[in-house]
Amino acid sequence: MSEDGWRPALEVPGSKLVHYLLNVDHPKGGPKARFFLAFGFDPAQPEVMAEALIVQATDARCILYPAEHGPYRRMIVEGPMETPDGRLPRVRSVWQLQDGSMWRLVTAVPLTGRNGR
Repeated sequence: MSEDGWRPALEVPGSKLVHYLLNVDHPKGGPKARFFLAFGFDPAQPEVMAEALIVQATDARCILYPAEHGPYRRMIVEGPMETPDGRLPRVRSVWQLQDGSMWRLVTAVPLTGRNGR
């Protein structure tokens, strides 16, 4: 998000990754899991994906959109995401402000086909 090195406080709950974004059996997360697994992410190493999402959220090449969702402040980040296999798929990550200072990951979605910009 910034070329000057500024980095917001970001949190990626490991359970969000293991039980949702990297779980092919999850009813809503399954298609996302198949996408992320194809790029080398592994549910046994959620910290690798967590770091990739944090790097993506702070990458100056990405586009940041502020958003409101009811009473919640969110930021939507769109752009390339580093992956274990070296490819750079375009991903939309959504972060929600918690307690006024920490941004927590809500979801991540591949930007392919109709939802790509």
